[in-house]
Amino acid sequence: MSVESGKVHKLESAQLDNSSEHSGDEQEATSVQGLADTQKDMSKVALIVSLLAVILLVIFFFGMNRNIAGLTNEVKSFGLLREDVSNLDQRMVQMQQEMPSQIKKMIAHDLINEMAMKAAYLGNTLENEVQRSRMQEVLRTLKEVREGLEQ
Repeated sequence: MSVESGKVHKLESAQLDNSSEHSGDEQEATSVQGLADTQKDMSKVALIVSLLAVILLVIFFFGMNRNIAGLTNEVKSFGLLREDVSNLDQRMVQMQQEMPSQIKKMIAHDLINEMAMKAAYLGNTLENEVQRSRMQEVLRTLKEVREGLEQ
């Protein structure tokens, strides 16, 4: 092992001898040149990174602008929809107020007929005689109301 480590030591010392042969001026020139090359490379990287950042900002801006425009259109459509609903409400109230009395009488007549049919059914199904007679009275009253509406 000692022999091998000696050989390695000799190689290292030979390399050190070669490097000491270079003059100090040459070392300074190469280090200055390396520094300048590094600065140029870093400026190119910085330029590329800044251009990419600008491109990303532009893409983000146009994407957000499109989304905001879509939201604006939706809000406007909700405003129009609200106006349509209020117009329909006004028309409904107006139609109810202007409903002819003939239609109101027809609706009341149909309701009374329905009630009379139900009362007749109940009168036929009840077993208690007192309740049957009361249902017959209800039927007579409904018939009187119906005749009053027909006049």
